[in-house]
Amino acid sequence: MSLADWLANRWIVAHEPSREEIADLFTVVDRDLKDATLPQLSADWRLGITYNAGLQLATLALVAEGYRPGRERAHERAILSLRDTAAIAGETVNVLDAVRRKRNQINYEHAGTTSEAEAKEFYRTVTTLRADVVRWLRKKHPTLVPPGITA
Repeated sequence: MSLADWLANRWIVAHEPSREEIADLFTVVDRDLKDATLPQLSADWRLGITYNAGLQLATLALVAEGYRPGRERAHERAILSLRDTAAIAGETVNVLDAVRRKRNQINYEHAGTTSEAEAKEFYRTVTTLRADVVRWLRKKHPTLVPPGITA
């Protein structure tokens, strides 16, 4: 399905992006990536914080394309849209979506299910995603790139 199909299904809504909004989203992403390195946090929390950074990157790409997620299943739709917005590989999108589901369990049902290795690997995935989104944004929407944003 294309983003036009998603819009017709009301899974996303039209939105006018701004450089300021993109800058604000990058601020959240960078804060979360910094906080996710704090060693005193559990692996579960570091995974959750890193997930939020990934979610904001997905939202940022969707916003840059002129959309916002609809009300239902907003996290899932933002993440899945990465294939159509920033042309992110399906493998990366699948990892983000799997962590989305796991994060729900960590927050509401089970604690201590994330290994140190898993948290670190996911952090690497999201930092790579950030670089990919920055490169895509510079190429596709250069007027939306905030000053000082580097890959």
